[in-house]
Amino acid sequence: MTMKIFSFLVPSLLVASSAFANVSAYFNQNPRSSYSDPYRRISRAGDNLEEVLLTEIRQARRSIYLAVQELRLPLVAAALIEKKKQGVDVRIVLENDYNFDILSQRESGEGEYEASKLQELRALIDANRDGRFQKEELENLDAIYMLRAAQVPVMDDTFDNSRGSGLMHHKFVVIDGKTTIVSTANFTMSCIHGDVLVPDSRGNANSMVVVDSTPFARSFTDEFAQLWGNGRRGNFGQSKTYRGPMTTTVRGARLTVQFSPTSRRYNWQETVNGLIALHLFKATSSIRAALFVFSDQYIANVMEQKHEAGVQIGVLIEPKFGYRDYSELLDLMGLAMLNQKCNYESENNPWARPATDVGLARLPRGDVLHHKFAVVDNRTVIMGSQNWSDAANFINDETLVVIEDSGVAEQFAQEYARLRRSAVIGPIPWLRDQIRKQEESCRKVGRN
Repeated sequence: MTMKIFSFLVPSLLVASSAFANVSAYFNQNPRSSYSDPYRRISRAGDNLEEVLLTEIRQARRSIYLAVQELRLPLVAAALIEKKKQGVDVRIVLENDYNFDILSQRESGEGEYEASKLQELRALIDANRDGRFQKEELENLDAIYMLRAAQVPVMDDTFDNSRGSGLMHHKFVVIDGKTTIVSTANFTMSCIHGDVLVPDSRGNANSMVVVDSTPFARSFTDEFAQLWGNGRRGNFGQSKTYRGPMTTTVRGARLTVQFSPTSRRYNWQETVNGLIALHLFKATSSIRAALFVFSDQYIANVMEQKHEAGVQIGVLIEPKFGYRDYSELLDLMGLAMLNQKCNYESENNPWARPATDVGLARLPRGDVLHHKFAVVDNRTVIMGSQNWSDAANFINDETLVVIEDSGVAEQFAQEYARLRRSAVIGPIPWLRDQIRKQEESCRKVGRN
């Protein structure tokens, strides 16, 4: 098997500076803070990410540009509507799969996941549990119905005259051209507070960063302008203009942002995943990552180089995706799994010397590890909407932010340590058994 090894050169970056700015990080399962879930009335640990959003939205005076895969929080919708009434320029971009209210819900082709999401949405809106949606419920609990009724401008990724550009997977808000909110969480109950129908749920593990910097916000305003287009036809996916990494200095912290997707015409090092690998390649002591999906072979190869150089590697993956045949967690464990076509992943590279501190996160029932972050040498944080996958890199509309600041890195390191305490480390017997069964099945097919 062939393994690609990359030599990284620091790219030419657009650099700006801000004399007065601030960077704040929040985690919805932060054990050092607590709040009361405003919908389920549950007192729980964590930072209230919805309240972070509301606080910033309420301060808007000129504009609110919001791009998020899914928006279902009625308090956020109500705050946006109030700002529109005050004359603020409010614009919203969504993923087309979630641009519907409960009365126009899409039943056709529902899978198990889509069905469960609809069930949760119905439970949120049907407050009196009578099986019907009263006008008052729609006007106060159905975020998309509320926005449409108030005529708040909403666009999705079918507004480029396509059927959708992969995923419009962004999760950011720009306020007054100076404050930017970057989230790994969608603006939903399940991503922020917890599932309506699962009392033990505390929300998918997520982070949110708020940056007060006009130069930093300018990059996001430009990305939103590309999505929005002329207000009737937007630009999504590959129709956007390629922009390389853009760097801003924010009160001593160095922040770099880049947006996906990137055309395959460019070198991989020029992509967003290439930017991730560039900063992993700089590691001298440690890399700690908490990831929803990790399937980019080239990033895994860079991590192996650092592992062989003595860098400590710690990786936690969401269980739904950790043991798939395409998961790079298997490479890190020194394992390989045949897929249903009895093939290994292209350029598969199980580590000859497996990492010993990698595995699966464990969270409350109903919740998943939705993070997409890494902490490098306790100085640099890599985070955003971008999963470490080909789809994120080449198809979806995504955000990646690199924050070079030891204080912010310490906060993300604490979140990693919290997840690590309950994680399942190393390959469990079930995994080895599944690998063996798949190999036996493929041998039988080969004999037929």
